[in-house]
Amino acid sequence: MNAWTRAGWGWTLVETILPAILGLSILLQLASAVTAVCLSVRTGFYKPWILIAAAVSLMAVRRIISFIDIMQGGHIPASALGAELTALLISTLMLAGILMFGPALRMIQRRNELELEAKDMIVRETHHHVKNDLQLLQSIVTLQRGFQNTDSDPGFLSDLESRIRSISLLHEHLYNIEASVASVQFYLQSIAESISTTYNHRNVEMHLDLQDHPVSTKNLLYCGLLTNEALTNCYKHAFGQGTANPQIHVRTQRENGQLLLQVSDNGCGMTRDAIQDSSKNSYGMSLIQSLGESSGWSVVIDGSNGTSISARLPLDTAPA
Repeated sequence: MNAWTRAGWGWTLVETILPAILGLSILLQLASAVTAVCLSVRTGFYKPWILIAAAVSLMAVRRIISFIDIMQGGHIPASALGAELTALLISTLMLAGILMFGPALRMIQRRNELELEAKDMIVRETHHHVKNDLQLLQSIVTLQRGFQNTDSDPGFLSDLESRIRSISLLHEHLYNIEASVASVQFYLQSIAESISTTYNHRNVEMHLDLQDHPVSTKNLLYCGLLTNEALTNCYKHAFGQGTANPQIHVRTQRENGQLLLQVSDNGCGMTRDAIQDSSKNSYGMSLIQSLGESSGWSVVIDGSNGTSISARLPLDTAPA
């Protein structure tokens, strides 16, 4: 076979293979760009992956221009075969490397999930231990109440036990929940039912209008303490012998970007002087007033038509 024949066979080989190599390189580069865009959505790291997708897309555009020139001009230098084979290898390795990020990301995500599960278990166990300690303290107070002297304040230990119970209920709730946000509705309902059971001999109707709102754990505890003190005061002091159909209302609602928590009754009410005196002489009312001084909180006590205690507090705007 002479040189002319060998050159002819070489030209035919390049003419046949090179367009296919170019087309395959274009497809691989476009696939790499699409994969990079998908990874930007999955990972949330938009800028780096979009830049990678843009760079790979420009490489594909360059290959497309070369492909068009070859198809229109018909001039294919034999030296182009080696360069395009190298470009095809680069495109293949690039797509393979980008695709390998998928399993790596899944592995990292699984590792993060395991770490979060471990942290959640620690938090839940902490709440469990705190709940048990509070229940033990509550049992000690209950036992002491059975042996207290008749000359001592008969309601002191009962009130103390009630306050401990309200804190214990919060930790019990936080231990049992699966969601990341605690339930205002469930927690305040548990406190209301506990107080109602304690004073069930008073024949007072309890009306609950509670909804769930995003509240931080600290503010949720404050809501429980305020509700506990307000309900205890209602049962102990709001209703006289002549009160017909005694009722207590507990409600929560979103108002002007805040959470409104209101405990009210249809009892005898309180004068302004009586409210000021009780804030100085009553630990429960003093506690309610001090909660109103917390960051973002405000508490208003109105005794003109029964007694109404209204607290406004910030909602939790942190992402879940």
